[in-house]
Amino acid sequence: MQPILEISGLTKRYAGGLLALDNVDLSINRGELFALLGPNGAGKTTLIGAVCGLVRPTSGTIRAFSHDLATDWRSARSRIGLVPQELATDMFEPVERAVSYSRGLFGLAPDKARIEEILRSLSLWDKRNDRIMTLSGGMKRRVL
Repeated sequence: MQPILEISGLTKRYAGGLLALDNVDLSINRGELFALLGPNGAGKTTLIGAVCGLVRPTSGTIRAFSHDLATDWRSARSRIGLVPQELATDMFEPVERAVSYSRGLFGLAPDKARIEEILRSLSLWDKRNDRIMTLSGGMKRRVL
């Protein structure tokens, strides 16, 4: 079976010398359930950040749906989603602008028609001009 996520020899050493990930190997196949558990400082957030392309590993490879995150990042990241525990966005930003901005993070050009389609599919079109801070918790997560 082809893994949906494959991590090989992943290491992350921060500038100050802290070794956050030490030669991590992991393979997750379609249909499998996986939980990432560990004490504070174990590297869970660093690993998730690396998989999402937010943290650059020192060495090793990450493949998502057979796409290498380093060499085919656009295809790999198009298959990865992240809903963080804490919302880290400008809460004063209107919903439509936040969604437009997030497209740019994936290297996608502005596309008003596509943004409208996304907001309608998430039942957020009527809230497009509302500030994120006024939304319910569930709606805030949909914006992310």
